[in-house]
Parts: sequence; C-alpha cells; structure tokens
Amino acid sequence: MEIGIAIYAACVDFMIRAAALAGATYRDANAFMFFVLWPAVTVVLVAIVAWQAVVLRRLGRRR
Repeated sequence: MEIGIAIYAACVDFMIRAAALAGATYRDANAFMFFVLWPAVTVVLVAIVAWQAVVLRRLGRRR
C-alpha cells in the first residue's frame, strides 16, 4: 500500500511540475494526458501491432 501511494504521489508531482513548465494547470495537464496523449499512444501501438502482423504474414508466405 505504501509503495502504491508513493508512486501515485510521484506521478501527481510530475504532472504538477509538467503543467507548471507548460504554463497550464494540473487539471489541464491531466486532461491532456487522458484525452489526447493516452488515446494517441494507444492508436500508435495498435498500428504497430497491425503492421507487425502484416510483416509476419508476408514472411510466413515466403517459406
């Protein structure tokens, strides 16, 4: 439990500092992370997995 609280506190501290550097509030930085950054990363990762599946399928046909 203590490790979880420490990790959460570190993440919140990071977000507060990142928001301050960007000239935004913690709420703005948090919203950006959850509504823009996280979905964008998810889409990129899904695209990478799809591309890898295509490459593996092509490699399988050559044998």
